[in-house]
Amino acid sequence: MTMYDHVGGEGPLRRLAEVFHRKAVADPLIGRLFGYAGETHVRHLTAYLVEVFGHGSAFTDEIGGFEHVKRMHAGLRIGDEQRDRFVELMLEALDEAGLPGDERFRTRFGEQLRRAAAITTRASRMSPEDLETRHGRLGRWTW
Repeated sequence: MTMYDHVGGEGPLRRLAEVFHRKAVADPLIGRLFGYAGETHVRHLTAYLVEVFGHGSAFTDEIGGFEHVKRMHAGLRIGDEQRDRFVELMLEALDEAGLPGDERFRTRFGEQLRRAAAITTRASRMSPEDLETRHGRLGRWTW
């Protein structure tokens, strides 16, 4: 069973994206990083989660995949405290969105989320030359 199946499909992942976005925009530490995009961010985050949770490739095929992630974070210079706050708010959003509470899922989600946050933090600090280099594809979050 994929993580996508475990959470119940796209609907719960959309709720997670909505709850997280609302919390992030209101947060004094990271709000400026999210306020610009609104519904676009929710759609893109939903597509990202659907793909990394193991269902389809719409984020890569239609939005641009990892290269899009790099472009959207370029120049933001995300600090470690902001990265940690992102993770904290996303983990809080799991409960509010009603995603599964089992320890196996929560542990694996947290591990993968921290890894993804570290990658986007590095992308936010890349030089223009690094941004031009292709860096691979999105990985799948597996058990």
